[in-house]
Amino acid sequence: MPFDPNWPPQNAEVESAPFRNQFNSLKDLIDAQAALIVTQSAQITAQAAQLDAQAAQLAPLFPQLARDGSGVWAVTYAGPPVALWQVWSRCDMVPAWGAASVYPPANFPSSDSALMPFGAQWWQVKICGSDGSNILTPFSNVVSVGAGP
Repeated sequence: MPFDPNWPPQNAEVESAPFRNQFNSLKDLIDAQAALIVTQSAQITAQAAQLDAQAAQLAPLFPQLARDGSGVWAVTYAGPPVALWQVWSRCDMVPAWGAASVYPPANFPSSDSALMPFGAQWWQVKICGSDGSNILTPFSNVVSVGAGP
């Protein structure tokens, strides 16, 4: 018997069998919803695994910026060659991202003193590859220095 939200009628006699049917119908609805959630969760997990695999394939095409404990910077990138690394930064004094400088790949890694805005308490850096006038790569990860946002 399907669930009937209008049952029992007002002032009806109490009988166990119709109530049992109502409860069993509700249980069937709940079980069906739970099975649907499990199925959708498995589909989402499979899609996430596919996305992770695709991201791993694309990762070498994204520059990865790193800074060691002594303030030396390095770029890891396996994509097509770039003529320049455009450095973008922001800091506590200028919170909007802006192009700060450019370096030929041979001159990168750089040091904190070359990348840090003068007097900044915190700062963030990201880079992208360029041919001198056009951006050729996606932006790298963002590296934060100091107690920033």
